[in-house]
Amino acid sequence: MKTRTPGPGNEWQAHWPLLLSATMGVSVAAIPLATLGVFMAPLQDAFGWSRTEISAGLTLFAFITLPFMPLAGMLVDRYGARRVALPGLLLSSLAFAAFSVQTGSLTLWFATWVAYTLASLSASILVWSSAISSAFRHNRGLALALLLCGNAVTQALAPLASLWLIDAFGWRVGYIALAGGWGGSALLLAALFFRERGKTDAATPTMEQAASAQPSGLSVPQALRSLPLYRIALATFLQTTLSAATVVHLIPMLTSLGQTRADAASFVAIFALAAIAGKLLTGWLVDRVDAAWLPSLCYAGPGISFFLLLNGAGSPALLLIAIAVLGYCSGASLQLTTYLTTRFAGLRNFATIFGFISTVMALAGGVGPVLGGLIFDYSGGYVPLLTIGMVTACAAGLCVLGLGRYPEFRQEPAAHAA
Repeated sequence: MKTRTPGPGNEWQAHWPLLLSATMGVSVAAIPLATLGVFMAPLQDAFGWSRTEISAGLTLFAFITLPFMPLAGMLVDRYGARRVALPGLLLSSLAFAAFSVQTGSLTLWFATWVAYTLASLSASILVWSSAISSAFRHNRGLALALLLCGNAVTQALAPLASLWLIDAFGWRVGYIALAGGWGGSALLLAALFFRERGKTDAATPTMEQAASAQPSGLSVPQALRSLPLYRIALATFLQTTLSAATVVHLIPMLTSLGQTRADAASFVAIFALAAIAGKLLTGWLVDRVDAAWLPSLCYAGPGISFFLLLNGAGSPALLLIAIAVLGYCSGASLQLTTYLTTRFAGLRNFATIFGFISTVMALAGGVGPVLGGLIFDYSGGYVPLLTIGMVTACAAGLCVLGLGRYPEFRQEPAAHAA
């Protein structure tokens, strides 16, 4: 008996609890990057660390992730996302809470980042997006956009929540409250609703399930020879490097342009709301139009923001436009990276293949903040970062210009799948 694939409308009715729990899981994974800029000043005041030393934790995160992210993808393809995600949420929340016990030792600071990195591998975006890509076929672009809105919601709310917690209770309580409240809520939702389509409680699907629901797509060796995937990975690396450098240093950058910390945190909220709009609108568009120019425009768009930031120090209106454009393009680019990977690689080994691209994203996420810190420490400002960013954004846009038509993958025969 074959499994009937839900139609466009029925997909939402059948899988909205799965999407809700996965979106919350994505939001937890974004907390360290979204809040490091808020914690930066209190940590400097408490221990005298430089911004480069504080940002170096994300560099450790990136380099530890490099060899292990593809392994996390293989585990998802083998055992299913639920069995990987639930322990990851629990352990990463505990590790994030451990940031509250810092003593001023950089060794302890870096060791905590190592522990957090290892714990968070099994609760990363690839785990959640694998389940959503399998569940949604007709509305995959919009479903992935909604999933990645968890990242943008964190960028909007986490800095404001962190600022309030730090001002009211101190930075140590801030770390504990975010880990327990936010991480604990996500773990509860995942335990209740994060159940993949076609998965059973067994680690290995039955023969009937494999025969009726075998996904199609590239093998891992084929993906390693795919030029479009390399171009997507390069554009993602350039864009994520810029995004990570900007997001982590956005509050210090805006205060250097004359904004108060409270106003800067409000601008970060605008950035996150624009990122949500970028994910949703772009996700809606890719399900309905085959626009080859859309990825290029979204990846190159931050160059406009960097130009406005360079020239908008005395104009709140220009700063507002710059932050909104930057947020929109940042959100759209992350959504496009995930969507383009599903279309050019297929779903057969999506988690493993996206694991390699996630490694590139993690590397960029580690390089970007330290690059921003080094530029500030050596130049005394962020002008060189913004200048380099304009050129790099244009290069990222060119990488995904003219990728070609999406390949059509043939479904594997049921007998072969079984």
